[in-house]
Formats: sequence, C-alpha cells, structure tokens
Amino acid sequence: MTPFDEPSEETIELLASAQAMLVGASDAELIITLHRTLKDFFNDSNCWIEYIPIMVVPNKLDYPIKPITGEIIRLQNVIDQNNVPQPAAMPQLDVVHLAYPYNQVQPMTVVVSKNVKHPFRDGMPFPPYVPKEIYRKYGPGILDGLVGRMMLETGMSYTDQKMGVMYRGMFRTTVALARVEAMRMNLLGGQSWAYPQQFRVTSQRGGVSTFNMNPSPITAR
Repeated sequence: MTPFDEPSEETIELLASAQAMLVGASDAELIITLHRTLKDFFNDSNCWIEYIPIMVVPNKLDYPIKPITGEIIRLQNVIDQNNVPQPAAMPQLDVVHLAYPYNQVQPMTVVVSKNVKHPFRDGMPFPPYVPKEIYRKYGPGILDGLVGRMMLETGMSYTDQKMGVMYRGMFRTTVALARVEAMRMNLLGGQSWAYPQQFRVTSQRGGVSTFNMNPSPITAR
C-alpha cells in the first residue's frame, strides 16, 4: 500500500468539519465537492508543484514525464544541472519539449504544477490525495470553498445563499494568498510541499474521525 492509497488525517478532519456545518449532506456529496473545490484551488493558485528529473541525450527534444501522484496541469520551468533555466514547452501534459538539442548527456529537472485526479475509486467517491502541508496551511480556506459551494446549491437542507457567498469570498481570498505565496517561493527556488521524483512518504494511519469513509453510492450531482 502506498501513502496515496488512503486519505490523510487532515483530509478526514476537513470532511468531518464540513459534515458538521452542512446538516443533511451525504459523504459522497462532500467528497465530490471537495474534489471540485481543490480543482479550483490548485488551478488558480498554481501552488502544488513537483520536480521531475530527466536525462537529456544528444539530439533528442521530447521527454515523457510522470508525476508521483496527481496530474500535471502546466509547465513551470526546466532547469539544468547548474540551476540555469532552459527554454522548453509542454505540447502534451506528459511530454516536455526542449527548444534546442544538446550535444552531451546531462541531467535536468522539469518543474510542473499539479492538480488532483478524479474523486472515485472502484466506482465510489474517494478523497483525492493532497500533500498534508497544503491542508495545514490552507485547510480553513479550502473548507470555506467546500462549504460555500454546497450552500449555494438550491433546494437542499443546507442551502444558504447569503452564507454561501460569504464562504466563497473567503475561499477566493485564500486562493489569492496561495497564488502570491507560490510566486514568491518560486523566486526563492522551491516550496516546502514540492518534492523530487524519488520522494516517498510513510503512510498515515490512526486519528479520530466521525467521517464515514465507506459512503453509500449515490449519483453525483
């Protein structure tokens, strides 16, 4: 079992908090809405990155890349062994294209922004993996986004248009903060939750949660 096969304690706590605020919401609805909220968060903040090593060989321009987890949404940079940026593009989300051929073998590092994958496993809603550092830093704002998004739905027991707008506003403030901090950290050369390709973390178990990780199947709205 890998650390990405189970949700972190931070994920469970966030979902449990949302469930307490949204009376009548099902587990599946919460998971799917968390996924949509995270999609917005990472796409707009650009704050989840990964360093992927490649070995450049003479006269080859295209190199396949694969993240440890999550999915690539855009290329940030390609850096050579001297930490000098090299011109490159990403015509496909799993291929980096160098602008010019090189005449010697050398290692380089591809820096990419990432987002969460689909919210299902074996046909059932399942929380997507997110680095725990992001939940610890931006968890309250992500919770605001989840709760606000669900409160803006109509005809539900937890519908509250006024509060939904307020929570979504706080979420957008968190997105803006994460985007600015990510830009500043990029200038400093890295982020605390960006990890190289060989990175592996230990699986997290334990903790107390009231959130049901085996929800009954429903049709996602």
